[in-house]
Amino acid sequence: MPSEKVIFKLLDLGENPVDEARSLFVSLCERKQALSPSDREALVVVLREHKSDVLSWLPSTITVRENVAIVFGTLFQNCDPSEVLPHARKYMKTATDVLRFIAVLSGTDGSLLRETTFKSVERTEGPSRFWGRIAELLGATPPGSTRRTLLVPLRICRFKTARLSRSLRRALLSLLEGMDADRLAEDMLRHRSYWVWVGEFLHPHEYAARFPKVARAFLLIRKKAPDGTVAPRFEAWYAKVEQAFRAKNVDAMLNTLAERPGELARRLDHALRVANSENARNKVIAAFNARVRDFGTPVLVTLRSHLPKRLAKADIRIFWPKGRVSMGVSAPDQRSVLSCQTIEPIVRVIDAELLRRFADKTSFQHCLIDERLRDIVVPFNERTASASAVSLPRGSRVCVPTGKLVRLFLHWCQPKGGKTTDLDLSVAFYDDAWRYVGVCSYYQLEFAPTNGGVIARSAGDLRDAPWPDGATEFVDLHREEAVAAGIRYAVVVVNSYAGLPFSLLERSFAGVMLRDDPGGSHFDPRTVQLKFALSGEHGVFLPLVFDLHDSLIHWLDVHARGQFEMNNVESSKAAIAKICPELMAYFGSGVRPSMFDLALLHAAARCRRVTLRGQELTQFSRRAGESVEEFFRRLMNAGSDGLLSGTLATDETPTLALLYRGDVDLPDGSTSYALFRERVSPSLAASDLLS
Repeated sequence: MPSEKVIFKLLDLGENPVDEARSLFVSLCERKQALSPSDREALVVVLREHKSDVLSWLPSTITVRENVAIVFGTLFQNCDPSEVLPHARKYMKTATDVLRFIAVLSGTDGSLLRETTFKSVERTEGPSRFWGRIAELLGATPPGSTRRTLLVPLRICRFKTARLSRSLRRALLSLLEGMDADRLAEDMLRHRSYWVWVGEFLHPHEYAARFPKVARAFLLIRKKAPDGTVAPRFEAWYAKVEQAFRAKNVDAMLNTLAERPGELARRLDHALRVANSENARNKVIAAFNARVRDFGTPVLVTLRSHLPKRLAKADIRIFWPKGRVSMGVSAPDQRSVLSCQTIEPIVRVIDAELLRRFADKTSFQHCLIDERLRDIVVPFNERTASASAVSLPRGSRVCVPTGKLVRLFLHWCQPKGGKTTDLDLSVAFYDDAWRYVGVCSYYQLEFAPTNGGVIARSAGDLRDAPWPDGATEFVDLHREEAVAAGIRYAVVVVNSYAGLPFSLLERSFAGVMLRDDPGGSHFDPRTVQLKFALSGEHGVFLPLVFDLHDSLIHWLDVHARGQFEMNNVESSKAAIAKICPELMAYFGSGVRPSMFDLALLHAAARCRRVTLRGQELTQFSRRAGESVEEFFRRLMNAGSDGLLSGTLATDETPTLALLYRGDVDLPDGSTSYALFRERVSPSLAASDLLS
């Protein structure tokens, strides 16, 4: 009989559904980053289930503006608008808040990213040059032309707008009228195309006398009023900032940035480079330090990891353009480096501010931290994160136990009555220097180099996934044989070969099983280690890379543009060999903060005793008269003076536990984060530690 050694996961026991829903709702509203797709879905479910009851659960502030739109846009769809509108007024502070609200009310996600629509394009294909030449040599008639239909994605700045009643239109226009005239106009110009579209439904010039600020703003974005009036010249705030940066006028730059502290934090690196004298740099540092309490926690956490890496040029720079899927764009680092004298005082101020903020949270006598969290990146750009069974942030590394067979799986299903769709699961192999070695794919179902055994074997190529069952492809990866053959990296690739894009499928996901016994069922849910949804359009999805030498998974979660159809490893191997090592080097450089860094900040600020769990247990206790900052510095130099402990303390004191694997039993009243939950029922998500 086939057998599998599996680790069971503890399920949450909900005692009061309403209390659990309220707790989840408040925690999601208090997030300081855009929600991941799965968290957004959870928020919408709570809103639709509890409707107007959530109005009494609303926190005093909702930091992420998209969340404001999700909350009130969903409530307007499910409740009496007159009951919701007075509450919505308190949270919608800018024109973009109003636009996001209309977008969610109309059925979009409120991100204001360009909406994707698909246009059917008929294409006539003649015989390939190869078969045409063969027919010519044989004196035969070449095969005839065929007609194919392609779905070409078009990105547009409009959405099918919901019906807006006259009373709602007046309420929204009144809300816009109450804003500063210049800020209103500038905010609308940031999303000009969307506002031009939405203006067709708001009819602002019908109320021009009643709402003159709004009429002026629409005149600026349309450039001409219905009566022919031409819009006056308008200089936006961002234009003033860019002008000051180009002129290297530090005083003008800081005076303008002081109006919007968040922009000062986001542009700090650039401002320090523009300041070309010690006096000018000191002005920038002083301005930053004076406003540090106004900056968001995620920005400060990012800066404290980013700035120390600016002492030298980076091997590669990665940019993350705003979009519905993540496509890291690389470029050489052409920035001038910053000095230690510039960076150190800023980092000290950031540390002090973060410790002050975290000290306001619930305190504990004891904190337990897994050192394996060094390999887990603090979440960023979660809007584009793939919905997954394990909330693994992009850029993280996960150890893979040896001695287990890796079975990859890909499942997808076409919509009912939908067209045939062909996805392909492939594994591309590279050596230490990222030279292409081979592939296991639909056109090579088994990869077995001449100097070794079978390294990878596909269960077969499926070209259709009819509703409702869909189709599943598998690839078995034998890691020991691959290492013996001199292979270092195995890149998992999901290709959209033909048919519908990922986003139009009824369902689509892929993942990794670790098997003790391949003789059991092809798919054994007990052995699934990672499972993630597919999203986006046509192209190539690169979820992860196996480092076979170090037994690590590098979770990349990025897309390559690819082609409209016929994507495979052969056509994308050059892109793979560029994207994967660049992203691995970027995340490996430490430019992004780790969950371990964040855990130490919480531990120093909130706990008297800290245990670091690595190969050994090291315990630190805060000394009499030792400040939070001094305790934090001591934890940062972990191992220098900590006490080695052979066993984990098991007293009944509530513990703050920040774990890689939740394989410990915690006292009642504990608060925990666990990447892999196992015996722990986590009460914190990674993003909660940034609030």
